[in-house]
Amino acid sequence: MKNGLISILKAILVTILYLIGIELIGSWIHLAETLGFENYYEHYLLIQGTLQLISVLIFMFFIRKMTFKNLIKNTQLKWYVFGVILGISFVFIQSPLNWIYNLFFETEYHIAYRFDGLPKFKNINIIPVILMIPIGEELIFREYIQNNLQKTTNDVIAILFVSLMFASIHSPYMNLILESSNQNWHLFYVTFLGGLISGILYLKSKSIGPSILFHVFWNVMSCIV
Repeated sequence: MKNGLISILKAILVTILYLIGIELIGSWIHLAETLGFENYYEHYLLIQGTLQLISVLIFMFFIRKMTFKNLIKNTQLKWYVFGVILGISFVFIQSPLNWIYNLFFETEYHIAYRFDGLPKFKNINIIPVILMIPIGEELIFREYIQNNLQKTTNDVIAILFVSLMFASIHSPYMNLILESSNQNWHLFYVTFLGGLISGILYLKSKSIGPSILFHVFWNVMSCIV
């Protein structure tokens, strides 16, 4: 019980540090402005996503002693297939999920499914959205936090808690800090449920690979529709 509590506290601490890290990394934009770099904003997401992923990989190397060679453990092909299918279908699953959310919070969230997002893929800034950021988030929340929690708590608690932590970084935390009235929790709700799927994939496959694929295709489909 004591070890489980310590692991949960560590998970909260790592999540907070991850959030602080994201904000600190984002401060490069002020340096770019100071140095007079031109058109830096055109590649903002690409630079931000690259810096975030590099930071996560450095963290995993020094804390978990993980290199590129042992970063993704071998698992059965079926889990990768499940990851892709679930990632593609999650954007469609969101429709009934939105109905539930709208019912409880009296909102009107819906997805139009126009499938007109393919032109976005001509922009280089799409790369971090569909690749770098998902890889970094899955490494932190599944490969590091969930892996540690599974050693000291039961699997259900581990998946639920990690999903909560994962959703928290997609919450309107800055609005809460600044006491803004624009505190929209829809993204928190969706990412919590997506985190549950990713966590179950990680548990069953015992590899971060399927979870990464799920997250990548989830983001790809979100951009397309």
